[in-house]
Amino acid sequence: MFTSVLIGLLVAVRQLWPLSNLQYVSGQEFKKLQIEFLDYKVVDIRDSSQFSSEPTNGTINISLGRLPYVWQKHITPGEHIFILSQGKFKTKKAARILLKRGFRNLYVIKS
Repeated sequence: MFTSVLIGLLVAVRQLWPLSNLQYVSGQEFKKLQIEFLDYKVVDIRDSSQFSSEPTNGTINISLGRLPYVWQKHITPGEHIFILSQGKFKTKKAARILLKRGFRNLYVIKS
C-alpha cells in the first residue's frame, strides 16, 4: 500500500517538474520566431478527431499516443519544434518524449 502511494506521488511530482529545454512563448513571440528560425515545425498533439474538427493551418498533427512511434516521419531533432496542446500535462509529456529522442529546441505556444 505504501509503495503504491509513493509511486503515485513520484509520478505526480515528475509531471509538475519543470523541463529545462522547454520554453513557453506567446502567439506574438511565435510570430517573431517564425521569421528568425529557418527550420521549425508546429506539432499539434491533440487526437486526430479533435484536430479534424478544429484544424490549425501549417501544423502537423501527431497525437500524443502516436508521437513516440511516428515522429521520425515528420520532424527531426535539429529543427525548432513548437508544440500545440490543450493541456499542460500533455505538453510536458510530449516534450519529455521528444527530449529523449534528442530534441533540444522545444517551445510551447501558450494559448
